[in-house]
Amino acid sequence: MQKDVQVCVVGKVFKPNRLKVLALNRALNEYFRLVRWYIGFNSKSKNFLHENCYAKAKGLFNLNTALIQTARDKAVEMLRSFEETKKEDDVLRLKRISIRFDRRCYKFSKTTNVLTPYWLTLSLNRKERVSLPIVFGEKQRQRIEEALRGEWKFTTIEMVKSCGQWYAHFVLKKTVEAPDEPETIIAIDRGEHNLAVAVAISKKNPNKPMKGQFWRGEEIKRIRGLYGHIRRRLQEKKLLKKVKELIGKEKRKVNQQLHIIANQIIEYAEQFPKPVMVMESLNGVRNSFKGFQEAEQEVSQHAVQEASNDH
Repeated sequence: MQKDVQVCVVGKVFKPNRLKVLALNRALNEYFRLVRWYIGFNSKSKNFLHENCYAKAKGLFNLNTALIQTARDKAVEMLRSFEETKKEDDVLRLKRISIRFDRRCYKFSKTTNVLTPYWLTLSLNRKERVSLPIVFGEKQRQRIEEALRGEWKFTTIEMVKSCGQWYAHFVLKKTVEAPDEPETIIAIDRGEHNLAVAVAISKKNPNKPMKGQFWRGEEIKRIRGLYGHIRRRLQEKKLLKKVKELIGKEKRKVNQQLHIIANQIIEYAEQFPKPVMVMESLNGVRNSFKGFQEAEQEVSQHAVQEASNDH
């Protein structure tokens, strides 16, 4: 049995010149307006929006026709997700967005350029294209090289603007043989006291969960507390530009710690035969997990040590 799997590889736009940044910013503003315009029709049907709005959108918005269609798809996805999770009197408010490019409106290639070998060319509208140098971390670069060799298929790219910097999120896909029937369920619970709790449950003996593991996330709490204190001091001095710069630094440090913990959870799961991870509440598991509370108290006394930076 075969199954399609996807991964996201993130690269950074490396030192784009002023004209390219302006072009990306204009496209982002136009794309934001377009998605919000589509949402205004309050329709979760791509066919309806295409038949009734597509022609008008081409006249109203200065974007590539492929971008007009991805904006429609994004609007539908947002509405569907909002309808599934909204509470009474909730209103969908669009604050920020990324630009989705499909294979019709981008070209990615490897060159001999000394700045960076990886270049991404985006078609923004009928007259405007930009070519952007992209740099990757080592793990991301390895995955991109696999895609260039044909081991993965390039699908869409989400262009994301964060803290004044532009990033390209490459969505790669390939078909793999589906794994064997799992023998161990790794139940992952997220909570306030523990960042994550993992419990292994064997299908052969589902009423007797195996020893779990806890991740307190104290380093993340320390980072957030430290940067929160610094932000308050800067706000008192009205250094708002510095506050914005700190937001990006804090986010990167927190993401680094989350990356470390995610790898530790994977290492925990790999010690069991044919594991599969699921996200759920562990309230029911707690009742049948002998010594669960004792184990929790023991682990709480030995918080996760600060891991070395590897991201």
